[in-house]
Amino acid sequence: MTVRAPRSRRVLAALAAALVLPAASLATGPAEVARAAATTAEQASTRADSLTVSPPVYVAGQAVRFRGNVGRPGRRTVHLQSHMNRPGDTWLDVPDSTFRTRGDGGFDFTFTAPSMFGISYRVAGAGVATSGRLFNARPQEITLTLAGADADSPFHAIAPLLPFTVVADTTPAVRSALGTPPPIPGRTVLLQERYDGNRWRTIQRGVTDSAGHATFRVAAPVLGERVLRARQERWHRGANRIGWYASFPAYFSVLGLGEVLPEAGPVTIRPAGAPGAGSAAARSAARPTAAERYRWGATLFDFAWERGQDLTSPPSKGTRPRGTWLDTSDGTGRATPFNGGLVLQSKLKHGGPGDRGTTTATMRGNGRSTGRWEFRLQGHAWEGGPRPYRFRLDLVPEGTPVTACPAEAVVVADTLLGEAGLSVGVRSQEAGSVWQRRLAGVRLAETPFNVAVEVTRTHTTWFVDGAPVGTVRSKQAHLGKRLVPRYSLVGGDHEMNGAQVDSDWQRGWAPAGGRQVTSGAPLSRTAYDAC
Repeated sequence: MTVRAPRSRRVLAALAAALVLPAASLATGPAEVARAAATTAEQASTRADSLTVSPPVYVAGQAVRFRGNVGRPGRRTVHLQSHMNRPGDTWLDVPDSTFRTRGDGGFDFTFTAPSMFGISYRVAGAGVATSGRLFNARPQEITLTLAGADADSPFHAIAPLLPFTVVADTTPAVRSALGTPPPIPGRTVLLQERYDGNRWRTIQRGVTDSAGHATFRVAAPVLGERVLRARQERWHRGANRIGWYASFPAYFSVLGLGEVLPEAGPVTIRPAGAPGAGSAAARSAARPTAAERYRWGATLFDFAWERGQDLTSPPSKGTRPRGTWLDTSDGTGRATPFNGGLVLQSKLKHGGPGDRGTTTATMRGNGRSTGRWEFRLQGHAWEGGPRPYRFRLDLVPEGTPVTACPAEAVVVADTLLGEAGLSVGVRSQEAGSVWQRRLAGVRLAETPFNVAVEVTRTHTTWFVDGAPVGTVRSKQAHLGKRLVPRYSLVGGDHEMNGAQVDSDWQRGWAPAGGRQVTSGAPLSRTAYDAC
């Protein structure tokens, strides 16, 4: 048994020990001792930083809850920072993400999930920051198929005149490597039919059930086919900002007369993969831009596709953030936001038959007769064979009909998917001329690159990765009309090689500011003819 001294003697001993200071402490003085004591107290109250995010499964633009502690007590203003996890990237502030911590350094707030795969977020402010948390939003997806049929195929046979049932599935397992999106019960789904060759109009409305499905009954024609798609509408309840998202077109043909045509020749299926932190897209992030090299300054508009935007969302950045996108398809393809960018896809399944037609995305509004535009491009030739898709990126006059070859256009990029060679130039039926230069060393494939154009009344100059590659000085080459960008994945009404084109961002500037460039190689001029 241990015998303890009386309490009064223990207190006196503790006081005496506190009065006896080491020689080093006596030498530093009372101020230093006070600071040391404060540091010790702060260290004692400091806890490990933490950050949790819920729910664990979400799509871009969905409201997610950030909870944790910055690791140091005190009320302070904090904000989110993002990191793309690519070589050379740094932590960047996320706009409009300011919050306050509690007295113990804790936080609890809601913010929308980012669109990009492999991006990290952390909470930072007043010299402190949590560890990063990796985000991989599930991509939105929706399929439309005949009830009981395979969603992988865009072609379905139906009986004449009899009604048939189609199912829109907003949680399909068609991109299993990227994860299945969560169901959102009660979300509106539109059933749309193709009209006027490549446009869409709504014919029915439905809502998703607990599994994320919406079902529609449709009347079959006597002959021919009905081409339909499903579009899940925006989900902006509470703090959610999830944009609308459309399926690929689906063909419902009487007696299967619209089935896919035979292959044009031998086709090679190439491996598919989504861009991620270790992909070519990540490795080429440091490719230079003309805007940086020639100091074009602040953008008028910048479509960054960072937080679940849809095609009719305005640009998220810029001094004049106006404009939306119109998507068209006369075949099996679609244009849609995906992984923080705008993509054009020839059909749902990368390999196999069923790729046909032309898909476009045209910017509406915010056109300019003079200005600067820059884009990042990446191509995926999912198949190799005799019929590669042609890709065009043009600046076309506002209101130009959607065709595979516009009569008046500044051609920013014109190439065959997966093949070497890219053309730039101007097409003007009004001037009766085509100005063109072919760049033999440029290939739209897995490694992304940047293309840009500067249009003034006296010259037009094209750039690849910030370097001028062509200049036209003729005033006749200036179209003199308000121009907007148009992406086109051009195919025929026959089997094509499966393909996809990604555009990470689309940006515009005024022609003033920075340095104008006229040092590109001259373009050849020929008489106007069809593409």
